[in-house]
Amino acid sequence: MIWIIARRELAVRGRSKGFQIVTALMFVAVLAVAVVMSLLGGDDGPREVAIGVEGQAVALVEPLSAGNDDLAPTVRVVDNDTDELESGAIDVAFDGSTLTWADAPDTTLDDYVRTTVQQLAFTERARSLGLDTQDVANLFEPMEIDEVRLDGGGDESGVRLAAAATAGFANFILIQVWGAFMMMGVTEEKSSKVIEVLLSHVRPATLLAGKVLGLGLLALGQMLIFATGLVVGLALVRDIAVPADVWGIIPLLFATFVLGFGFYATAFAAVGSMVSRQEDAQTAQLPAVLPLLVGYFIAAASFAEPDNLAVTIGSFVPFTSPVLLPFRTALTDVPAWQVVLSLAILASSIVVMLQLAGRIYRYSLLRTGSRVTWGEAWRNRNQEPLSSTRLD
Repeated sequence: MIWIIARRELAVRGRSKGFQIVTALMFVAVLAVAVVMSLLGGDDGPREVAIGVEGQAVALVEPLSAGNDDLAPTVRVVDNDTDELESGAIDVAFDGSTLTWADAPDTTLDDYVRTTVQQLAFTERARSLGLDTQDVANLFEPMEIDEVRLDGGGDESGVRLAAAATAGFANFILIQVWGAFMMMGVTEEKSSKVIEVLLSHVRPATLLAGKVLGLGLLALGQMLIFATGLVVGLALVRDIAVPADVWGIIPLLFATFVLGFGFYATAFAAVGSMVSRQEDAQTAQLPAVLPLLVGYFIAAASFAEPDNLAVTIGSFVPFTSPVLLPFRTALTDVPAWQVVLSLAILASSIVVMLQLAGRIYRYSLLRTGSRVTWGEAWRNRNQEPLSSTRLD
């Protein structure tokens, strides 16, 4: 019977415009994730820039044209640097002692010009002291110093940030969207009296379980689309080794979404059963939405310090862990036992939520007219709905 109800939800909700629109937006989000990830790390070669020289700097055309790994300069003599700068024909003008910019300086280009001029000055001074070119090269040969960060940062930090933001945002949005689908579906059935027909054949608990299963399968399909975009995006990252624990975000994202949806779907169903009009549902759902918002705001404020106390505690609290656990895992090295413990707490909490929200759902389904308040629903949570003949 549960599977029959689930199939009904798959058929009805899968054909709805809301589902189709959200799925289309998901495809757009997937493309955006892939593009952002592909831009992280690596580049397409040196950036082309234009340098205008005048006065004493005319003698520096050749050395300034050499370029480096970051810049490919085009250097030419200019007569009126102001006109050239304002028209955008050159990026900077140099007269041998002063750099002139049209607006804010380009720090990479600024460093390049200054370094080139300094090197030429060092070479001239070395010659005046009787040092040859090889002596100068030996004198200024840079030392090779490796860099290691205990937080696992470096070039890969951008990849971690993108993965954390994507994972946390995906769960935050999808759980809300599908929770709203659940709530609206229950409210529609209640207002149209369809719920009375359904309850004449099945128990409220069976009806709730079938709805959660059916909508959960549709939601899982959308999460698969999003996760595929994340995988493709990570695969397109160039010149940076994606950390193994970032790849581990993909299965964790699925796990936290499935468990998070199971936890929140029953709460949203309870909200839908408490009202008879869609207009009332928007205000009644605040207690169900608020914990997700808290988790999202904690994550948004914690990019600079992703392992702070609020994130750590929130990753174990079932109301916020669907958002904070994948976020925290993407940015920090979370011990495996903490991940397992958090998922176990979330899974166990689903059973508790099914009991609590399921009783409110059962009591409120056949109550029409005025909205059932949270206090009334809680006080009468153990009452049975109107009796009728049902198939188990």
